[in-house]
Amino acid sequence: MKITFIKSCFLHGRDAALRCPVGTARRPYLFLFSLVLGLFLTGCLSRPALQHQAFALQTPAVTNMPATGSVLLFQPVEVSPLFAGQALVYRIGPNAYETDPYAGFLVSPARALAIPIRAYLANSGAFANVVEPGNPLAPTQELRVQVGELYGDFRRPGHPAAVLSLRFEFVSAGGNVIRQKQYSRSVPLKINTAPAVVAGYDEALAGIMADVAADLAAK
Repeated sequence: MKITFIKSCFLHGRDAALRCPVGTARRPYLFLFSLVLGLFLTGCLSRPALQHQAFALQTPAVTNMPATGSVLLFQPVEVSPLFAGQALVYRIGPNAYETDPYAGFLVSPARALAIPIRAYLANSGAFANVVEPGNPLAPTQELRVQVGELYGDFRRPGHPAAVLSLRFEFVSAGGNVIRQKQYSRSVPLKINTAPAVVAGYDEALAGIMADVAADLAAK
């Protein structure tokens, strides 16, 4: 399967699916560029027209779970190489994606997701401790999270969505798989903007963690 990544060139706040104009006349653009440059040099513009946006994901509201007394080793989150860069990714065709040069995660997507997931589990009451590798506490089980999808879906004009797919695998201290499951969400968006996509990720993560909590409680 051939996957094409295209650098996005839309302006901040505009439709994320817009593309760079090709083959258009350049003289009007040169005139406008000269005009804007002149205004900037004379002090009429107080700030750059384009500003980079950096986002962090929110910790979902916690669902309390029965206490197990387990020490959970939270392994580093693994993200598909397609979505592992800090820039937000938009899907614009069956095999075509573009990255946003003006909007991205404050940290890597792996860390951006690990922080709220770990906080959720630590606050759920299900585990005595949720630790990371290197902690001296001996874990009774560990959690591995893989991210298969993380993008704004703009394939259908007028129907944007934020897509998040996570695989949770709980493993015993002896290496046996206790439970594993794939969780996916596609959250409809009202507009094609970077803040809307990240808000969609927050909603998707909240839904996924509620499902994880329900599965853990059911055992």
